[in-house]
Amino acid sequence: MRRWQAAALGALLVMGLSGCAAPEVDPDAVQEWLQQQESVEVPGALGSMSGMASPDTDVMGEHGVTITFEEPQGITEIVFSCFGPEKMDVDITTGALDTDPELAHGIRTEDLVCADSPHTIERVQDAATKVLIDGLSADGQGAWSAFVVGEE
Repeated sequence: MRRWQAAALGALLVMGLSGCAAPEVDPDAVQEWLQQQESVEVPGALGSMSGMASPDTDVMGEHGVTITFEEPQGITEIVFSCFGPEKMDVDITTGALDTDPELAHGIRTEDLVCADSPHTIERVQDAATKVLIDGLSADGQGAWSAFVVGEE
C-alpha cells in the first residue's frame, strides 16, 4: 500500500472514530430544560425532584436526590424524563426512614430513550417514607426529572 493511501485510510479511521464519541451536551440547554420541568404537572404526584446525570455505575443508591414523607405513602409509579444523552438509566430506591438501608427496595431501569420522555415506571410500595432517584448516563452528561406518584 502506498504511503498516501495508508495516511488517507488512517485519517478516515480517526474521523470515523471521533464521530462515534458522544457529543457534548449544551449546559444552557440543560438548565433551560430543567426550568421547563418545574412547570410540568403530573396527576397524583406526591412530589417531584430533578438533578444532573451521574456517571453510570454498578452501585445503586450512591448518588441521587431523595424525597421524604412524614407519613408512609403508597407509591404506584415514577414518571421519569431525561434530557441530553440519547439514553439514560434510572435507579429508584424506596424504603422507610427508620429501617435498615438493606431493607430498601431498589430497581434499575436501563436504556430509557430521552427523546421519548416521559417514561412511566411502575413502582409499587405500600408504605414508603423516602424515595431516592438517580439518572445515569454513560458519560455523566445531561439532566433528569422525576415525579413520585401515589395511590389515588
